[in-house]
Amino acid sequence: MKKSIKHIVKAVLLLLIINQTSFAKDPLNSSVWTETIKQMIGDDKYIFDDENVKVNVPKFADNPLQVPIFIDATKIEKPKRLLVFADINAIVKVADFELGHMKAILSLNIKVAQGTPLRAAVKDENGLWHIGSSNINSFGGGCSVASEASKMESFEDLLGKTKSKVWKKENNYRIKWSIFHPMETGLFVGNPSFHISKVDIKLDSQTIGKIDLYGSVSENPRITLETNVGNGAYKLFIRDTDGNEFELKTKI
Repeated sequence: MKKSIKHIVKAVLLLLIINQTSFAKDPLNSSVWTETIKQMIGDDKYIFDDENVKVNVPKFADNPLQVPIFIDATKIEKPKRLLVFADINAIVKVADFELGHMKAILSLNIKVAQGTPLRAAVKDENGLWHIGSSNINSFGGGCSVASEASKMESFEDLLGKTKSKVWKKENNYRIKWSIFHPMETGLFVGNPSFHISKVDIKLDSQTIGKIDLYGSVSENPRITLETNVGNGAYKLFIRDTDGNEFELKTKI
């Protein structure tokens, strides 16, 4: 009986939240928020939830080519998907993470064309999106320059080289990995778009998470993930927009 009452109360609260969505005010007052969120999640319902979706960025991004960001939405119960995007960046999308058995944690570096609001949107088991926000302050210019990696004489030999480290963090495994890749935006004349586009995270033959990445991710991506399944040994299958495929094996 108590369990039924709890579920009813939860359902009523969810309906109240959804009904209030149309009146939600963007905490960062972005001039393009309405268009951006429509582009990202369509007509799905959402709430602003900085309490449960933490978006950490530097106070000032003095290097617009390498802006470190850290997303932690582990307070959301049974999260299904994590979207990261920057409202007024030249390339708005950063990452689209189908969480599966992964924790709602993501750390990486991005490029910014100018100062911009950064968002993390987490979809819960009821289909409601929880939006966390933070402002990136920067002089910008990071999206319209050629990568340094592509200028190196040893570029072809280094392309796709990977490194990784796994360690135990309480009851979870944290996976930190990197790959040599130019992550070209396609916005610099003469340099077509060329970036890592898909990452499948596997435990044995089981896919436990999938990430789509975009040209706004910094060159030579360094990415941190977390999971509570397995024993510290994982495989990452990585593909780029030119059809190149790379494999990374990790172990604690």
